[in-house]
Amino acid sequence: MIFIYVPCQNLETAKTIAKILVEGKKAGKVDILPTNSVSREAGGIVETVGATMIIMTIDKHVQDIEDIVREHYHDGVPCMATISLYRLNRDFKDWLIASTDLI
Repeated sequence: MIFIYVPCQNLETAKTIAKILVEGKKAGKVDILPTNSVSREAGGIVETVGATMIIMTIDKHVQDIEDIVREHYHDGVPCMATISLYRLNRDFKDWLIASTDLI
């Protein structure tokens, strides 16, 4: 089981990507959270408001998800951090596998 952390430039982009992933059975669920970020840019320190996705999936879909995020992310280079889970409750794990299995 894998969670993928992806901050997006805005809520609309996050929703678009999330719907593509869930409809395509690449993710069982995508949580979207409002995000306030502080980063260093060429002009100095920049504060931005966006949305962060936590994509819940299985190992075999990670590369496809990265490709889909790159295709629909339109503001610089996306951060895609894959988080391997040490433990996940069995009921959710079974549901996630069923939700993302294309068989």
